[in-house]
Amino acid sequence: MSMFDTEIVEIDVADIKVGVNISNIRTWFDRQSIEELAESIKRDGLMVPIVVMPTEDADGNSIQELVAGERRFRAIQLLQREDPDFMEDGIPCIQFAGTIHDAKYLNAIENIEREDVDDVDVSAWIFSRVEDGVTQTEIAERLSKSGSWVSQRVTFHDRASDDVKQALREKLIGFMAAYELSKNLSKEEQDKWIAKARKHNEKITVEAAKNAADKDKEKKPGKKARTALLRRAEKCVDATGSDIARGICDSLRFVDGLISEDEMEEIISFEETK
Repeated sequence: MSMFDTEIVEIDVADIKVGVNISNIRTWFDRQSIEELAESIKRDGLMVPIVVMPTEDADGNSIQELVAGERRFRAIQLLQREDPDFMEDGIPCIQFAGTIHDAKYLNAIENIEREDVDDVDVSAWIFSRVEDGVTQTEIAERLSKSGSWVSQRVTFHDRASDDVKQALREKLIGFMAAYELSKNLSKEEQDKWIAKARKHNEKITVEAAKNAADKDKEKKPGKKARTALLRRAEKCVDATGSDIARGICDSLRFVDGLISEDEMEEIISFEETK
């Protein structure tokens, strides 16, 4: 059974209420994109009606509340401020016949599927549903996402610093890299990584974020560094005949494949018999 009344009705802009019982998953609206959408609606008309449903305000009064299409609604409000006669008969709307709980998911799905809402808002919305007592399993099923997709966003919202969230909005860091930083680093350490990325104007990769989160991982010296160390150790052997320096040389040569495993085994066996 459909949750929509397919009949399109026209409702006056002033009679449509926003955010009374159904908060939009999106919290940030780009002014320029709204203006561009308004120009499109003015030129071509409203291609997709907005979705509303009957609810009640805090005083128990019956209202028509916006469920989905707030960008379109804002664009029409902008056009009416410029021309009060624009859509003077009302905005084309479709009535939603489900519950408020269902309406919250409809709002989220529309924004997520269109990919025009950022992961900061998506994560905040998912976290709020969990706080309301909704299980992550239900959220995943209703959004047609995996359990790990939902879990990652819950963790991110709960643990990410404000600087990481802002960097994600600015695309200085992708979601998975932001998740890796927030998962295992303190907010103070996260902010240090963001400050460094801003200073060098470099995007933080997922690999770098994973390495940053691995507190026990030592950075392996590169080929250039190992070659320089080998040369220093060889000079020490030539100058002093040091067995320690000779052992360092053998180890570095083994790491770089200059000594085979059998040869290294012979060296170790010889030292054991001394």
